Amino acid sequence: MEIFLVGYGTLLLQGSLGQSIGQGSAEEKTIRPVSVRGYRRLFNLRPTHYDTSHKLGPEPIENAAMNVEPSPGTWFNGLGFSVTPKELEVLDQRERYYERQAAPVLDFDSGDVVGEGHFYMSRADAEWIERDPAKLLPLWRDIVWARAGAYRISDAFGAAYDETTYLADGTTLMFEHYRAVIDQTDDVELPGGRVDGLDP
Repeated sequence: MEIFLVGYGTLLLQGSLGQSIGQGSAEEKTIRPVSVRGYRRLFNLRPTHYDTSHKLGPEPIENAAMNVEPSPGTWFNGLGFSVTPKELEVLDQRERYYERQAAPVLDFDSGDVVGEGHFYMSRADAEWIERDPAKLLPLWRDIVWARAGAYRISDAFGAAYDETTYLADGTTLMFEHYRAVIDQTDDVELPGGRVDGLDP
């Protein structure tokens, strides 16, 4: 039985999904832009296999991955798609720092409820969670991949990503912190294609 999975980070980029389930399978997916209410997206998870990107400076702190956490009054946008049990097993391994959660999912454009969606969320007390941006900043590649995927959907969808994505503290917008370099993407290669459509 397939489940409806919501990608909100690097899984916004079809080529990134294809790295896990195969590019052909990723390209065949029917993608639906959605939103999830009551959760906040933030870069507060430090995977042990991430190298530091040094986009903003020499300190070895730019190695955070995206996460979501319960937060009343907030929301995030994502791309929903159905996955087979075999694909889900592969993605569960890829997202091994997270647990799968489920919540009502809304259509991004209409706001209508489309059903239940599953997404990956870390335990709040996990050892890899950090809440101080002075100690943890995003991996630059993940910013570029996610924004590329979001803006390929539409300008409105991309802008929504920028408006609902925070640093580790959950209050500082990622876009504002990276505004000076946000379009300097030549240093990042996209799986399955070039960087385009990144400017809001």
